[in-house]
Amino acid sequence: MEELVVWLLAAFGCCSLLVMIAEQWTSRMNSMTELPQEHYRLLVHNSEQVLERAVRKLLLRSYWSGKPVRITLIEEGSTDDSSRMVTILAREPYCCGLGVADDPVELATGAIVIDLRQKREGA
Repeated sequence: MEELVVWLLAAFGCCSLLVMIAEQWTSRMNSMTELPQEHYRLLVHNSEQVLERAVRKLLLRSYWSGKPVRITLIEEGSTDDSSRMVTILAREPYCCGLGVADDPVELATGAIVIDLRQKREGA
């Protein structure tokens, strides 16, 4: 009988802990929508080797800092699979889509520019 009481108390404690964790998580998610976003512009040209890793690093940094992130991918006529990767990544909710390299609206927003362009051979 005593073992049953101990198990019931342990189950109650675990359930109450899970409820507290869920409440903290939902309140954090609700407060994240009110925070200003960090906006990154990724310049891409023949960058298939580093593109996904760069996006994942930005998302990890966003997760740990608690600040939402917005990523604009700017593709400049790649000859490898970078353009296909850009179209796939642009479907994700954190990407605001594809940008134009010399768009004055994008330049005026104060976004952080990350240059992932690979140097052309022979240049």
